Amino acid sequence: MVAKQNNNEHIKSLAIEVGIIDGYEYWIVPAPMEGGLNGYVVFPKRPVREEGYNEILTYVPVHGGITYAEEDNGRMVYGFDTVHSNSDKFPRTDKQWIREQCSIMLKGILKAKEVEAKYLRCISNKGKAKYAQMVRDISPEAELNFGEMLILLAGRL
Repeated sequence: MVAKQNNNEHIKSLAIEVGIIDGYEYWIVPAPMEGGLNGYVVFPKRPVREEGYNEILTYVPVHGGITYAEEDNGRMVYGFDTVHSNSDKFPRTDKQWIREQCSIMLKGILKAKEVEAKYLRCISNKGKAKYAQMVRDISPEAELNFGEMLILLAGRL
């Protein structure tokens, strides 16, 4: 009997590059469409309480924001893709650029881990905005991602 491959194993099997950034594994994978590349970073366990990427992880300033979060066998994999409305303005097929985005995502997630408890204790949007900005400051030139725009339109920050 063949064991069923989980989604993270499947994604890794498609990788054209697997490496290590600051002690964390990363994968560069061809996008299923559009000809770009996607990036993933693997954590030995979920680094934040948040299960997805709709709270403090929304503010990680990777290209387009985090668009993938899957936990399996105790490991947590986060990813981003390059199929956004503005992706064609970026070198989305350049492995070096994808590696840099993986590094930004990694650093943003680690900063989110550092400030998440304070962010969650805030009862005001102004208080949450302070910690969200600390995460965004990992790459201050990054454009707002879709999740951030929705939060702003909803008046939550």
